[in-house]
Amino acid sequence: MKKIMILGLIFLLIFSMAACKQTAEPPEEQTPVTQDPPQNVVVDPNPVGEKEEITIYYINNDYIATGNESLEKAIPVKKEVVIGEKSIEEVVLEELQKNPEDEKLSTAMGIIKVLSVETAENTAFVNLSGEKLRGGSLDETMILTQLILSLTELPGIEQVQIYVDGSVRETLMSHYEIMEPLTREDIGY
Repeated sequence: MKKIMILGLIFLLIFSMAACKQTAEPPEEQTPVTQDPPQNVVVDPNPVGEKEEITIYYINNDYIATGNESLEKAIPVKKEVVIGEKSIEEVVLEELQKNPEDEKLSTAMGIIKVLSVETAENTAFVNLSGEKLRGGSLDETMILTQLILSLTELPGIEQVQIYVDGSVRETLMSHYEIMEPLTREDIGY
């Protein structure tokens, strides 16, 4: 019995030593899951990207105040922007959502959330959130006018198809049909 116990202990000792002799590989370097934002980062005032001149159409406040049909509904404003990671169409829509510098102009796109914009052939496909699409026919006219005029100023875009929450709708806000792509002529330009 002593021999069996001694042999068992010897096998256990040999087995333990063999297991310990396995070479441990160095651990792989891992990047931390969360990192603190860099401190004191200097933002380049001239970001990398191409400068482009775009034309944004803003609402003419005199037209809104008077209803005078001889006045232009929308006034073109040329802007120099940097096109980098975003497409020029995305930059145009971002600019449409900003308030213009001129107090005589405004935007109907300020509260509207743009979900996406893509282009194919000669059409810009704009997907808007339906969350804040409310108002009368004047609001709807101004949104359509700003979108269509500003996007069709870009080379190669002749029409704009508007989606709401990813779907084709009969109307934008119950007044104007948007089931088909719209051109400048469709909005009276």
